[in-house]
Amino acid sequence: MEDREEGEKMAELYDRLGRHIHYLRVAVTDRCNFRCQYCMPPDGVEWLEHEDILRYEELVRIIGAFAGLGVDKVRITGGEPLVRKGLLSFLRQVVRIPGIREVGLTTNGSLLEEYALSLKQAGVGRINVSLDTLQRERFMRLTGQDRLDRVLAGIKKAQQVGLTPVKINMVVMKGFNADEIADMATFAINNSYQVRFIEYMPFRSGQDYLFTAAEMKQQLVAAGFTKLVPELGGSCPAKIYHVPESQGSIGFITPVSQHFCSSCNRIRLTPDGYLKPCLLSNEEYSLREQLRSGVSDHQLLAQIKRVVWNKPKQQYLAKGHKGVRSMSRIGG
Repeated sequence: MEDREEGEKMAELYDRLGRHIHYLRVAVTDRCNFRCQYCMPPDGVEWLEHEDILRYEELVRIIGAFAGLGVDKVRITGGEPLVRKGLLSFLRQVVRIPGIREVGLTTNGSLLEEYALSLKQAGVGRINVSLDTLQRERFMRLTGQDRLDRVLAGIKKAQQVGLTPVKINMVVMKGFNADEIADMATFAINNSYQVRFIEYMPFRSGQDYLFTAAEMKQQLVAAGFTKLVPELGGSCPAKIYHVPESQGSIGFITPVSQHFCSSCNRIRLTPDGYLKPCLLSNEEYSLREQLRSGVSDHQLLAQIKRVVWNKPKQQYLAKGHKGVRSMSRIGG
């Protein structure tokens, strides 16, 4: 056992800038039962063909290869991952991969009440729920679905079964939901959740929804949140603050006003088998065809190392470029 653990410690994955990459985000499907405005283009998306989606055994092989290179954290995303059949069995396999220490899942919450206990039993440690409004009418306009009550029930269930701390991701959009920041913060604090306010990223030209973290903080202070204690340490991009005498917390993710590229520790895998070294870039490298043409483990590891080594220095938003494909495919 000691030899294996020592081997895991020695295996580490770095890019040419010296960033330690140990976090893999895996989109298992591009399908979603919501139609969120900032995730899908107005004219919709063309779904991937079934044969183009990586099979679970292919995903397990890729994750295992990353684990062999020192990746210890995996987050399952989509689309909406819970709509893919057989997900629980797949998760149980991922949890058992040597070297993987944490498996999380990001969901829109619509199916979470049904699956929360099974996810916990499968070994999932944490849940992130995308929730951009607490108002039913707004929720319907944003997602195209009247399921706010189901999402809230799913969040509550996740907390009850121990998928904690439950993290709520709110993309803040000027002119749409920016006036709900204090309400969402109160909701999180009162229920011991962690809300993370995320700056809107303009994936397509002509979008002007950016509401910066500085503006968010101003609203919170005006609403009475004047005693926010910063959390020390941590490697996630969110800057977390605790409220005295509360188990809840508030975070800010600032990909636009204060990007965190210099400390980025992650890489992404799309459902059709492309490695994306940066979310906000169209650079991607296919693994699917190599897998299906009999690539050896050595060759697979070498390809992963090449992709990671050439990870971009920073995301394109800082340079003023725009134009990324549907978020439902690349996984947020």
